[in-house]
Amino acid sequence: MSVGDGDEAPISKKDLNEVIAHLHPKEKLVLIGLQKGFVDAKDIARELGISLDAVIWASQLLKSKGLVEVEEHVELKYTLGDEGRKYIETCFPEVRLIAKVKSAGGEAPLSELELERDESTFGISWALKRKWIEIKRRDAERVLKLTEEGLKSLEKPYLPMQVLLKLSRGEQLSHEEKQVLAELKRRGDIVRELRVKHVRLKLTKTGAEVAKLIKPTEEVSELTRELIITGRWRKVYLRPYNVEVPTTIPVRGKKHPYREIIDEIREVLIGLGFEEVSSPPIEVNFWNCDSLFMPSDHPARGIHDIFYLKGTAQVSEVAPPEIWERVKTTHESGWTTGSTGWGHWDPRLALRLILRSQTTAVSARYLSVLKPEDLPKKIFTIDRNYRPDRIDSTHLPEFNQCEGIVVAENVNLRHLIGFIKSIAEAFGIKEVKFQPAYFPFTEPSVVGYIKHPKLGWIEALPGGIFRPEVVRPLGLDVPVLAWGLGIDRLAMVALDIDDIRMLFTNNLEWLRSKSIPSIWRW
Repeated sequence: MSVGDGDEAPISKKDLNEVIAHLHPKEKLVLIGLQKGFVDAKDIARELGISLDAVIWASQLLKSKGLVEVEEHVELKYTLGDEGRKYIETCFPEVRLIAKVKSAGGEAPLSELELERDESTFGISWALKRKWIEIKRRDAERVLKLTEEGLKSLEKPYLPMQVLLKLSRGEQLSHEEKQVLAELKRRGDIVRELRVKHVRLKLTKTGAEVAKLIKPTEEVSELTRELIITGRWRKVYLRPYNVEVPTTIPVRGKKHPYREIIDEIREVLIGLGFEEVSSPPIEVNFWNCDSLFMPSDHPARGIHDIFYLKGTAQVSEVAPPEIWERVKTTHESGWTTGSTGWGHWDPRLALRLILRSQTTAVSARYLSVLKPEDLPKKIFTIDRNYRPDRIDSTHLPEFNQCEGIVVAENVNLRHLIGFIKSIAEAFGIKEVKFQPAYFPFTEPSVVGYIKHPKLGWIEALPGGIFRPEVVRPLGLDVPVLAWGLGIDRLAMVALDIDDIRMLFTNNLEWLRSKSIPSIWRW
């Protein structure tokens, strides 16, 4: 029931009483709070002893009836994240790094500096970015040298640290410090942005007249047996039903938006003639790395790139003896592949149990059981992998990959790029570019980049043709096209989000309001 606003002509007392008769008790409480001079929704809730949600709900009803005006604005506030609190105590890793270089005489081999993990990663990268250090090689070892700019930086306060200190004290930032804040927001969990919603209410002319006429009285919305027997129904105010009042919108169950994307991309691949396969997430290093011609001393096999589990497998449980021997010989001398191999192989490392770091392990297992009469063959898997990555807007320690291979005569790189483009287009992604790449198990290799509206070009489409050192030890001698797509990042573009963590959020408001993308409609 709308009664107008302050620009309309005054209405009669009879009509005002009619308005009051249709007000909810919470609406009346809000009007009483406004009559007392309160304007902020939080202050009204605190004064009346009701929840803020109840005040917001009632204010929207009063607004629809022309009794109040509602003004909303969002205030951005910043607090320190876990890393920010750590840096308050220990300082930024790039500052700690150059301080150690200075203590070592201004120049020292990297191995002698005894750097913390964040100093050897983020510290070095940010020190280089700020031109505080130079890296040069001496006897095959990296040497860090402090520059004149780096030496000067140690003599004055570090601006990012000043920003953290001000945020911790709740002080205002200057224009220059706000620019530094924008940089810190992109550096992991250093600062956290909070959006605080403020709601202010104001009585309209009609609302003020209605508020004056409201009298505290006992209201009931349900005629109970007790009210009838005792006769109290004669003394209370029976609130009439208002069939025009807004009701709660029913929330229907639906698929998670990301699950919808995964299911539909599965249908696309099956429609292209692919067969889906799978394997357990706990894998043997042999299939994850060694069968893919990844050398035993490859950096990607270190504890910073693979989750190692306790225990090892038995050779007889891992692979047939002939495949084990062919892989071993290929690593050591190249076997019959035309390669010289790596010159060494660590069988103990190959038997280690790990959490699968790439779904290419699934492809290797499947290739080992293929027979010539099975060809041509197209298979794919969509599954989760695990790497000890630092969590940020594009990385998680758990991530999904869409792994696919095509085993057939006369296929080449042009076919591979065509398959990858078809999958990208299925996600509605039109801007894709490729460039040559290197992977230990494919040659030639490519990597495709997709255009994100906010993050720019991001890597998501690696692929290549398996090397003979991979295919022949597994018992085949035909071209094998292979790719491992980062579908988490593809989904970021499809869902128009700029943080990969939103794919696994428990934010019910986002999950309920986000329209389900359909690759069939793109």
